[in-house]
Amino acid sequence: MRDARLILLDAAQEAVATLGLLQPDAVGTIAGLLDPEMREHPRAIATAFRKTGVQLADVDKRALGIRTNAFLSKAALEEIAPLGLGDPLVAHELTLLRATFTIARAERVSQEAALKEQLGLAFVGFEHECVGRDCPACNRVDGRVTRAAEAFVMPPVDCVAKCTGNYAIRAKIDWLAGIE
Repeated sequence: MRDARLILLDAAQEAVATLGLLQPDAVGTIAGLLDPEMREHPRAIATAFRKTGVQLADVDKRALGIRTNAFLSKAALEEIAPLGLGDPLVAHELTLLRATFTIARAERVSQEAALKEQLGLAFVGFEHECVGRDCPACNRVDGRVTRAAEAFVMPPVDCVAKCTGNYAIRAKIDWLAGIE
């Protein structure tokens, strides 16, 4: 299994590159904002980030098409790519959300040894489950059962689920294993 710090960086890089809402330089910001314990929703984390620092003037907010009482720091704006300017208040949030789903999948597969010890033969592996059907790439992994090393923690490179990578990973358990 990958080092925990590396998965944060990998998840941030994948989300920034795939979504294209933020400049490539924002990878460090996203990795730093990720909360592996998932205590707060990415929206709350992104909002707190946008509140930090010198805020844009109301005239600049209006020019971006956002309400004047919204928080958007100059530093946050500098990280937003042209595609993200379509909705600058969610650019960091969506990028964090996608990376957070990757972190959740990584956390799940990191539990393989404990699951094997706890469940013995009943632990079959990790099953990939699509959350929706709008992404053909994610649909290809739906139903696959793998060991941790082969699990699809990172979304497929051709994933078009432009928010999360549209699948989860869960432990697959054969509750009847060993019953005669």
